[in-house]
Amino acid sequence: MWPSIKSTICERSTTAAATASISDMSIADSISTTHKPIDAQLKLLQENIMNKLVLNDSVTKSNNMIAHNTINQWHFHNSISTSQHNKMIETPTLLVHGYAASSMAFHLTFNRLSNGIRDLYAIDLPGNGLSETPKLKLPTLQTHKITFNKDYSKFSLNEKNDTIRELNLLKEYENYYIKKIDEWREENHIEKFNIIGHSFGGYISFKYAITYPERVEKIGLISPLGMERNVYSLNNKFTPSEEYQVSIEDPSSIYYLRNFKVPTWLFNNQLNTLRYMGPIGGSLAKRYINRAYVRVPGTEYHDYLYHVFYKSNKFPKTTINNFTNMFTRNLLAKDPILDNLDKLKAKKVLLMYGDHDWMNGEAGYSMVKELAHSYHYKPHEQVDFVQVPDAGHNLFLDNPEFFSDEILTFFK
Repeated sequence: MWPSIKSTICERSTTAAATASISDMSIADSISTTHKPIDAQLKLLQENIMNKLVLNDSVTKSNNMIAHNTINQWHFHNSISTSQHNKMIETPTLLVHGYAASSMAFHLTFNRLSNGIRDLYAIDLPGNGLSETPKLKLPTLQTHKITFNKDYSKFSLNEKNDTIRELNLLKEYENYYIKKIDEWREENHIEKFNIIGHSFGGYISFKYAITYPERVEKIGLISPLGMERNVYSLNNKFTPSEEYQVSIEDPSSIYYLRNFKVPTWLFNNQLNTLRYMGPIGGSLAKRYINRAYVRVPGTEYHDYLYHVFYKSNKFPKTTINNFTNMFTRNLLAKDPILDNLDKLKAKKVLLMYGDHDWMNGEAGYSMVKELAHSYHYKPHEQVDFVQVPDAGHNLFLDNPEFFSDEILTFFK
């Protein structure tokens, strides 16, 4: 069906009662929407990137705030006639960036993608780029309390939390992003669209697709976060005190555990860690950007990232809090994508990873196999797995031409 995955892509060691128990708070009640002053320097850095963008004569671009003036949006419209371009993708298509990133992450693909997509959109998620960061007041999500033996080869559940309550609370955290995407859709008068999400944006895109299945035509998950089933999933039915064997090889198993943990202080502070380190943090940020984005031409995007990682005001506490409630320090989801495949109704599903991606490509491969075997998606036609050559986690920056061509081919 699909060729076997190279080892380089595999993971490396690196309801009512429940709702009432969440203090009777809905997502609307818990969000404060006061507008913040625009980050003028970040806007200038965005313009520096976009001013270098060369588009075809038939393509126009616009940039504005949408979703009640809270979400930064780019819109590319191609006016070429269908008779001139009979392979044009007519369904509006949205690009959703990863964690601590923005719409600018896709800037190297805008030209190629807009040549084949009638209406291409890219947004900054709440708390990222030039979008607003609404404050969110929700209780802390509780994960099941698990005890591991000394070598982490076995585990047992100490006590079980109120799973229904926790899953409802988790949904509230996810809705912080999902509702904004739907507001974006409504204000653009779009009934149905394709959604393509990278990393954290892939997780959010999938959750949007299963929340509003009638609004998503096709979905692309680009090296998505939160794919693996795992021992911390709120969907597991473990019996307290019974001992279970850990699996570190099979990300489709409910016994899966990643043998890596982000240190607690770093997990709880994230990019702010660099700011707390003063000039040393700035030097580390520059070193990382120069190494991780070495294939991105020019300095404009590097300057943009340096501002986001280090020079701007503190990385939003709300953004950090959302992430730490949705994921564990192992970077495993508390409600994994693989646990929710039965809810996916998109006509086509594409999984893409870089050929030396640090994200667990085996988990994505498990998804396409399950969709083909259990949910009757036709391999290569309705569901596919693609490795992008010469690319890591940011595959659309490492190899934008290959990435864009695969999107255009599969989504047509």
